Amino acid sequence: MKISVKKILLLALASFALVSCSLSGNKEATANDEFFKYVLSQDSTGQMNFPSDFGGDGDIILPNTGVCDPHIHIFNGKAWMFASHDEGPGNSFYKMHDWLVCSSPDLVHWKIEYVLKPEDTYVGKSESCWATDAAERNGKHYMYFSKGFESTGVVVSENGPGGPYKDVLGKPLLPKELCWNNEYDPSIFIEDDNTPYIVFGFGGDYKIGSTSYQIAKLNDDMISLAEAPRDLDDVAPHVWRDAPSLHKYNGKYYLNTHQSHYAVSDSLYGPYDYRGHCGPPSADHGSFFTWNNQTYYVYGHWYSDFYRYTKIVYCHYKDNGDIVSPEKIGDSPLGVGRYDANWNKIEAEWFFAASDGVRKKENTSGFEMQNLTHGDYLYYPKVRNMASNASMQFQVASNQPNGCTIEVYKDSPKGKLLGSVKVKSTGSWDQYQTVNCSLADCEDLNNIVLVFKGSESDELLRLDWFSFSK
Repeated sequence: MKISVKKILLLALASFALVSCSLSGNKEATANDEFFKYVLSQDSTGQMNFPSDFGGDGDIILPNTGVCDPHIHIFNGKAWMFASHDEGPGNSFYKMHDWLVCSSPDLVHWKIEYVLKPEDTYVGKSESCWATDAAERNGKHYMYFSKGFESTGVVVSENGPGGPYKDVLGKPLLPKELCWNNEYDPSIFIEDDNTPYIVFGFGGDYKIGSTSYQIAKLNDDMISLAEAPRDLDDVAPHVWRDAPSLHKYNGKYYLNTHQSHYAVSDSLYGPYDYRGHCGPPSADHGSFFTWNNQTYYVYGHWYSDFYRYTKIVYCHYKDNGDIVSPEKIGDSPLGVGRYDANWNKIEAEWFFAASDGVRKKENTSGFEMQNLTHGDYLYYPKVRNMASNASMQFQVASNQPNGCTIEVYKDSPKGKLLGSVKVKSTGSWDQYQTVNCSLADCEDLNNIVLVFKGSESDELLRLDWFSFSK
């Protein structure tokens, strides 16, 4: 019986993972979670099963396709975006003939997997295929969609997030005149106890008498309401409009909408305290998602009137809970999940994946990575324009008397070692120094993994940023 190199590799790695799980207290052996899933998906060449090319320049998802009103969820180790779809430029109002389901393994390369036509739902032919969202439960995927500002329906897939989807109700989940608000622009929120909720409506515009969004608990079947819709307690008198979205961070509830307006509450039902803008004030419909311990803000913007596009940026939380989502990443217009060695610096908090327990925290210059302990890693894929024998500069702070080591690997923590540098104590956790690390045998495009090693079991160092030189 012939056994392929790929099978031998997968069996060896699987055995390593099983042994690792039995090593009590060995964090290096059990570190992450998501990253070892990448390692276990290697092909027969030993390279990660991950798009190897850099992708086109620019920071727009599926440019010139009119993707808008985005909500992204992580299903089965892949990013899935559920979005509406502007027809094109030159219209006097929004013409939206369908809804899109798109996927990406890396937030750079996107593919349209499924198109939901209104004719395949209770809606029928329509130019008002407005915002959509999705959820997973009971081995099925549920996609919620707006019929203009009139109603919200739901379709179900038993074949994964890529569909096909079927309108199992044949009628709206949220029919017109269900409550005093408009029954559209659905967003799904899953509470920590796994209870699902649907948020919708037009809120916060005191000029028309609409002072709150609506929220209702869903039944476990995800296609019926467990209660009548309730008001989300009033926020300050700002023009919120539609497009509500909820997420939770550090025990607090975050409600956001158009123009990056957001508010925070200690309770799901409010009251919500207005905080300002969580991203660009010109942003359209937006939402948040977390993947590999990184949080992102995905939102729309306009090519022209009634023709939009979608972008993703990194999301950070200040110590007081305020959100910071800078629109600019690096020195050139690239989106998340890729980097350029020619940039003046790469902020440490721009990682694509990180070990569990590593923290992104506010410092005097912005944000830094804290609680880096033995065996932890930070992953930065698709770093282009690297010289063969490049050098890396790390801006670090450490109060660890025995110091530590930063190791730089290609592709994975078990990949090729490109270089390493020992870091001595800088005297305190807020006293920074720049240390230099020489690399060897780099390619022009590299997936870079930083692994932190030390003899101590607690925090080794804090990393603010790094850069490359030739």
